[in-house]
Amino acid sequence: MDSDVKRQEGFAQGAEALSPEEMERINRYTRREYGPQEVYAFSLVLCDNEVDRDGERFSLAALDALRELFLGRTCILDHERKSANQTARIYQTELETEPDRRTQAGEPYTRLTARAYLPRTRRNEETIALIESGILKEVSISCAVARRVCSVCGETDCAHEAGQWYGGVQCVRILEEPTDAYECSFVAVPAQREAGVRKAFVEDGEATLEKALGAAARGDRDLTPREARLLAEELTSLRQQAAWGAAYRKSLQENALRYCAVTQPGAPREVLEKAFAHLTAPELEALSRGLEREAALRLPIRPQTLPEKSPETAPAVQAYRI
Repeated sequence: MDSDVKRQEGFAQGAEALSPEEMERINRYTRREYGPQEVYAFSLVLCDNEVDRDGERFSLAALDALRELFLGRTCILDHERKSANQTARIYQTELETEPDRRTQAGEPYTRLTARAYLPRTRRNEETIALIESGILKEVSISCAVARRVCSVCGETDCAHEAGQWYGGVQCVRILEEPTDAYECSFVAVPAQREAGVRKAFVEDGEATLEKALGAAARGDRDLTPREARLLAEELTSLRQQAAWGAAYRKSLQENALRYCAVTQPGAPREVLEKAFAHLTAPELEALSRGLEREAALRLPIRPQTLPEKSPETAPAVQAYRI
């Protein structure tokens, strides 16, 4: 099965005092050794094992795999994957379990948490202030999973629809076997009420506009800037293709009308235009070819002949023959 890319959101928490152990972890990702006063660190809740609005959830094994995969991953803004958007880097991850809290699936509620850092520079002062004030709070992860297992039948490819009930069992797609973790991102508008969760799916590394538009139409979330840009590009391309198709169809119809003038001279043009308006381009193309053959039989094309030479001009013409 092709990998699906899942985005699911959590939230960021304020900074805490940095221990020597944390500084050691941070300095694994820096080119020189930094001191506690040179960096700002904060906590992240990346995702959990609760069923989300689309009827899907991470398994505990998947969360544990993501714990390893997210080490060293970057934090960006709005899933815009460009270097100028890099804000922080994850240097520590762990799973936190609440034994007394059960998920919809009956498992102990478990969340994947992380710690991220960024250098204290003049450029980052505004970012740090936004995190401290709670403006930059919601975060979204982007990761690839190999399997989405149906909780009803245990298959990865079945007719059961997520969120529907079958024989007293609700269908939930269980996300298994993460293959990669791409990034986490600060986002503006979370869709889920708890922990500000918003997610989208990406296939083959690109956002599928159909699913993104479906989620937006249901009010589950807004389109990201990248999805909106891709949609605008797709609409522009479709308009161009539609214009080219309309021009091609018009040329086919004009050819058919021209040949009809030869094969059916008594047929009114207005009547023919109405009849041709309901034909597809392939149908018009076939009709035009048939009418062209019939027109050729009615008006055969004769080879062009030279005018007969007069005796006066014949010697001059002969003089220039090679």
